[in-house]
Amino acid sequence: MSKILSRRMGLFLLRQVLWGGAEYISELGEHSMRLRSLTVGIVLASFAFLLPPLFGQATISFAQLNGTVLDASGRTVAGATISLRDLGTNRVYNASSNGSGYYVVPNLLPGQYELTVQNAGFAKYVQTGIALTVGQTATVDVNLKVAGTTEVVNVNTEAPPVEPTKTEISQVIDTVQIQELPTNGRQFVDFALLTPGVATGRTSLQSTFTEPDVTRISFGGMRDLSNEVTVDGADYIDEGTGSQRSTPSQESVNEFRVVNNSFGSEYGRALGGIVNVVTKSGTNEYHGSVYGYLNNKALDSRSLLQTAAYDQYRRGQFGATLGGPIVKDRTFFFANYEGQRLGESPTYPFTLIGNSALGLPDNLTTINAAKAALGLPSEDLNLLKTLNNDKGFLRLDHQFNETIV
Repeated sequence: MSKILSRRMGLFLLRQVLWGGAEYISELGEHSMRLRSLTVGIVLASFAFLLPPLFGQATISFAQLNGTVLDASGRTVAGATISLRDLGTNRVYNASSNGSGYYVVPNLLPGQYELTVQNAGFAKYVQTGIALTVGQTATVDVNLKVAGTTEVVNVNTEAPPVEPTKTEISQVIDTVQIQELPTNGRQFVDFALLTPGVATGRTSLQSTFTEPDVTRISFGGMRDLSNEVTVDGADYIDEGTGSQRSTPSQESVNEFRVVNNSFGSEYGRALGGIVNVVTKSGTNEYHGSVYGYLNNKALDSRSLLQTAAYDQYRRGQFGATLGGPIVKDRTFFFANYEGQRLGESPTYPFTLIGNSALGLPDNLTTINAAKAALGLPSEDLNLLKTLNNDKGFLRLDHQFNETIV
């Protein structure tokens, strides 16, 4: 739909430019200001024609449904009407089968769909339970039966997980896995480590900058600077560090696809792997959650590098989500807030705090005396390292037309 709108806008602006240019030539001596309007029009038209490639990048976050429409004898059916309805938002996508009976419905948001196929002389075909995931190209073939008396063929099944039109090796981490599997720190990118050939990247071999809110991942032993991370089709790589930016809250992520290799040209810009993320969106029903997670030293074992006197640790993560319709069947929203409060003791070397078991003396008094002589403040071992943050997420979706062709 975005491609269609941008192309139409580009054609409209180009037409205005051509008309404005002809009028400018005929009245050159009278209206010198037309030149500025013509220049602005050319710039706008050029930008409009550049929009399709920009929106084309976002297609990697959509799914696609295709297949062949056949009759009872196995012959193809041309001109069949295809309607695909999003069960969450009632958004309808329309298509038709070509002369070979083949149909394709592109640019579908991940979710549950209902497929309806109709053609003169055949019974209406309805198939529900079609679950499409991010970046999936699902194939669903339809067999129409000869029409009887107002007969409707209903099929309840899911789209096959095999994607015969793709050669990539990938895995989808869906909403159930994101919600149910435990993670330390609730960074959803950690789930990418569940896929074969993916491991945590080595910070010492990566960028000189480190971000505590980001998990660096390595595909097949390659540097994480070679990866591509997209969120809802937008590039999410930090140009300064070369790694992904601080990721959205785990609670606002719907699902994501991890592409190990052999990915298509629609991705690009990656030698390692792809992490393609899709966030949650609102539906016709209100839904939300309130959550809180607590982790402290009473629940965790102490690090071998810490002593009992300096082993403080607490991490609290909390937030809420809310999604639903603003205008039913047209405009939807999804919002999320999440906060983190983290405090932990630094790891002090034994040369500073000593270790009686190893016979190492406590040098804190000596060090503080030397610092006092130099006019420096003394060491305060009761200070905690903190990492507190608050993040928000808001997504708005609007359907401009009742049906999308």
